[in-house]
Amino acid sequence: MRLYRQEPEKFIGRSGNQCYNFGIMADKLVFLVAETDRELSSQVVEQIHAIFEGCTVYTASEGNEALKKMRNVPPKALITGLELGSKVTFHDLLRNMELDRALAGTPVLVLSDMEDSEPQFQGDLARGRIKFLSKPWKNEELAISLRSLVQAENLKNNIFQTISLKSGEILFLEGGKADSAFLVKSGKLQATRQLDGTTLLLGEVLPGEFVGEMAHITGEPRSADVRAVENTELVEIPCGTLDLLIFSKPTWTRSLLKTLCRRLKEANLRKGGLV
Repeated sequence: MRLYRQEPEKFIGRSGNQCYNFGIMADKLVFLVAETDRELSSQVVEQIHAIFEGCTVYTASEGNEALKKMRNVPPKALITGLELGSKVTFHDLLRNMELDRALAGTPVLVLSDMEDSEPQFQGDLARGRIKFLSKPWKNEELAISLRSLVQAENLKNNIFQTISLKSGEILFLEGGKADSAFLVKSGKLQATRQLDGTTLLLGEVLPGEFVGEMAHITGEPRSADVRAVENTELVEIPCGTLDLLIFSKPTWTRSLLKTLCRRLKEANLRKGGLV
């Protein structure tokens, strides 16, 4: 399966917010949305269809129903709230999934401001199998979260996605969680930050360079908005595999060192007031 983007097509969702059809092709992508709030569920379903063209999305209003439907048709990812009723709670659902060979390891996106603190699931949180998305979210944030879950699932088969961005499209936003780094194959991107209502240009990212690697190295949230300024192709590399891949791919090691050296040079120039 290959992800790619087309020029966004705007439409108005049920909530009245603008959504964007990024034209990401899906090869038998199936998602389950488990949410007691039917209005929110409909909104999420609409947004998923806008992100993954041709995918299948089915819904459940409580945990027991979600478990039955997942056993009938295992999804590529589960999108769920924390409140799923008393018969099969959120934690019950995750435990039952782990006991089912077809469902074990299914990525989960939780729509909640509160991260799960149960020790049993801390490893899944660290590995990125379980992610949390705070309400209200931006359409771009949902797209980035779901894309990273699909990427992590494909990684089991050593499949790396090539992402195509049109000029003006966003790769990631400042403050977001770093799930992946990216290697630019072609095109050009710009990194910017907002300061007192002013957009500051931090620099450009060119072919052969990495982007998003600093958040992986430091463990901190994204430090800038990054968007394409011309048609751009990138290889998406989940952060959990970046270290291993760099040491197994000498050309990638050189690209990373080249990128880090240029970042250091630009930072020193800014510090010295020369740019």
